[in-house]
Amino acid sequence: MGWRGYIHDDSKTVFFWSQKAACTTLFNFLADNMPERPTNKRYFHINSRPYNPCIEAIRDHGYHSVILARHPVTRVISAYFNKFCVYRGKALQVREDLEPFARELHDLWCDREGNPTETNSMTFEDFLETIAHMLATRPAPHLPVNGHWETQIPAIHEKLGLHYDTVVHVENLNAEMAALAQARGLSYKPRAMNRTDLSESPHKGYLGNLPACEINTYNFGYDNFITRKTLKKIHAIYAVDFEVLDYLSDPRTRPVMGHILRQLRGIRAYSSRFTGK
Repeated sequence: MGWRGYIHDDSKTVFFWSQKAACTTLFNFLADNMPERPTNKRYFHINSRPYNPCIEAIRDHGYHSVILARHPVTRVISAYFNKFCVYRGKALQVREDLEPFARELHDLWCDREGNPTETNSMTFEDFLETIAHMLATRPAPHLPVNGHWETQIPAIHEKLGLHYDTVVHVENLNAEMAALAQARGLSYKPRAMNRTDLSESPHKGYLGNLPACEINTYNFGYDNFITRKTLKKIHAIYAVDFEVLDYLSDPRTRPVMGHILRQLRGIRAYSSRFTGK
C-alpha cells in the first residue's frame, strides 16, 4: 500500500510502496544505493514511515515523491495466488497453511458466511467480497488494513495533501526505474523480479468460483480469474487506484497512444494541484 514511504535523504526522495507491487525490487534498488547494505528487506518495512512524516518531507523540505504502482487487477489476483493457493511452492490446503494475516481474512469470510474454518475453501469471488467488506468496515478512513489487500492510494489522499510526482509502473519497471534513478542521481541494476510461478499452458476455463484448496490441481494463470464480473468488482474495490494511477480496467487491453498521453498529462495535472507547478 502506498500509505507508507521510505524517506531517502541522500536523494531527497520519498519512495511509496505497496505489497504485491514489486516492493522487493524497490528495496533492492534502495539497498544498492546505501553505503552499507541492510541484511534483509525487513529493514525497509521497519524504517518506512507513515504518510504524515512523508508529507512533511515533501511539503516542507521539497522531497520528490515516487510511488511504485501495479495494475490493480493483476495485483489482487497475485495476492490470492500467493496467500491462498500456493506459497513458495507449497499448496495451501488448510487454514494452518496460511500466513497469520491471510488467516484473518479467511476467518472473517468464514464468520460472515457461517463456514467451518479448517479448510482453505475461500474462492476468488469470496476473496473479493471479503476484501470489499473489510475496506468498507475499517474503523476509520485513515487506518489501513493489511497491505496485501489495501488500496495502493489512500482514499483520503486529497484531504491529506498527498501527491506523487512520479509514478513508476511495474509493467514497465526497468525503463521507468532507470529513468528515475538517473534523474535522482542514483544507480539502478535491473534484476529478475519476484514473480508468481505460473503455468505456460494454463487451464482454459474460469477458476474464480473454485475453493482455493482446489486451485492447485489446475495449471492456472491470471486469465482464469478475469471476467466482466470480477473486473467490475475489482474496479469498485480499487476505484481510487484506477483513478489516480490511470490504469485501464482490463490489464489485457493494450493502451493506445491517446490513453498514454492522457496518462502523462493526468499525472502532471494531479501533481500540479498540490505543487503549483
